[in-house]
Amino acid sequence: MKELDPNAIAVELVKQFAKPIFDGVGKLKGEALDKLKVTLNTCFSKYITRSYDRYSKTKTLLYRDAPVNIKDFYVRTDLEINFGQKIQESDFIEELQRNKRLVISGTAGSGKSTFCKSIFLDLIESPIGVFPIFVELRHLNTDSDTSLFDFILKTLTEIESTFTKSQLDYSLDLGKVLLIFDGFDELNNELREKYEKEIVAIASKYQNILMLLSSRPDGRFNSWEEFYVYRVLPLDKEKSKSLISKLDYDRQVKRKFLDVLDKSLYEIHESFASNPLLLTMMLLTYEQIAEIPNKIHLFYEQAFLTLFNKHDSLKSLYKRKSFSNLPLDDFKRLLSAFSIVSYVDRKYYFSENEIKKYLENALRISGVKINKESFLNDLLDTVCIMQRDGNGYTFTHRSFQEYFTSIFIVNYASDNKFKIVDKIAFVNDRDDVIPMVFDINQDFLEQTWVIPRLEKMIDELSVVPDTKNGKVKLLSLMYRGLTTHDNDGEYSIAFRLYRRDGDNTRFIHILYKIYNDELYQYHKTQRDIDVVVK
Repeated sequence: MKELDPNAIAVELVKQFAKPIFDGVGKLKGEALDKLKVTLNTCFSKYITRSYDRYSKTKTLLYRDAPVNIKDFYVRTDLEINFGQKIQESDFIEELQRNKRLVISGTAGSGKSTFCKSIFLDLIESPIGVFPIFVELRHLNTDSDTSLFDFILKTLTEIESTFTKSQLDYSLDLGKVLLIFDGFDELNNELREKYEKEIVAIASKYQNILMLLSSRPDGRFNSWEEFYVYRVLPLDKEKSKSLISKLDYDRQVKRKFLDVLDKSLYEIHESFASNPLLLTMMLLTYEQIAEIPNKIHLFYEQAFLTLFNKHDSLKSLYKRKSFSNLPLDDFKRLLSAFSIVSYVDRKYYFSENEIKKYLENALRISGVKINKESFLNDLLDTVCIMQRDGNGYTFTHRSFQEYFTSIFIVNYASDNKFKIVDKIAFVNDRDDVIPMVFDINQDFLEQTWVIPRLEKMIDELSVVPDTKNGKVKLLSLMYRGLTTHDNDGEYSIAFRLYRRDGDNTRFIHILYKIYNDELYQYHKTQRDIDVVVK
């Protein structure tokens, strides 16, 4: 792909964006107006230049030695709204301009962040007078005293110190700005309500701006009255084949994999093959085992073994050097310990000091004796499960952190297993740690946690009398608040959960995740019985 000059495209975008601002400041004359023009042009041009370079390239499992241009391998994802209305990504900017406030909802690895970056890049490369500002919400976990507005301001003033709060306020008030909030699900649980209120308040205050937010599925978005929720659709077979075709990989292996994917693999493993992350991992593992496991935890296990055995995606049979020289069992134990101690603190992004602290805790818990810097180098450069991100570190994909957390729970947790599972279960309602534990060892999870917790819940709720007042009391125990909404005679109810960890409603939500098929069959059977009785 031909490299674009970010300085040149920044000039055109800022020119389109800034002109309405200058036209609207009639009170300013002469030197004051000239000073404002210099500040805005300088600040926004620098922001575009720096951000374009940052977000147009990335490292992935396949591209781990050097960042590559996103659009060299990205396959545009289709979206769905209103259960059946399909939107192509090429038409999405028109949707954005029409509906103004949008949420992109998708599961782990579905490409939400890449989608947002793609929209960001489109608005820079083909300017339409809309200025995009990209905000990675996970950074607020370590800066939680800062408001969202001040965080955006801080981003801009770090580039141009003379840029002021009033200038940002004026720019947003005028409009022609797209605020992209990436990764709402990566905010710590206790921060989500705070920033939810700020996002909704910004949408209400600045009526002319556009807003785009990405997240894993979350029922709270249904109550955001100004926002339209779009769901990322799985890749169909043709898009899956297109993604594989674009990847810079061993041609012979890729050709064989594409052939099998086309003939049978996509249909057999559609849940994997339709997810961009899992599809890429399928390609990584295919050369080693020539088949894909049916269970998700076995799939992750095989992907990890492929990475650990120093398979290089660009040069077949190339061997990478290990820094720690740890055997597989010790490496896995230490990685699992690191994953759970960071996951329980809701850490998805690590500063230099933080990652050293968590590695030290992991070494203590696992009992593995090794230099932490050597192990970190292996995570970054040997197995590539982590990557450098600015001045800090992140997992290549957060699903790896979830997988190895589940491995620690099943294989390495010793005392207080109920307490460990109970704490992990409510760290993040939308994560897949508990379903992964269930997938690995169903009996372990049921005996250790599900049955004891059910007994505890029954004891707590059985004292509520079966009366009208009792039913109100039961609702008050389960929910912090209820809101009814009348949509032209069609009533719906939104439930607000308690903040406390481990409440019964969240537990029931987890049961629905792990016993979804069984519960569906049970409800279906009960409905059939009711029909017969009537």
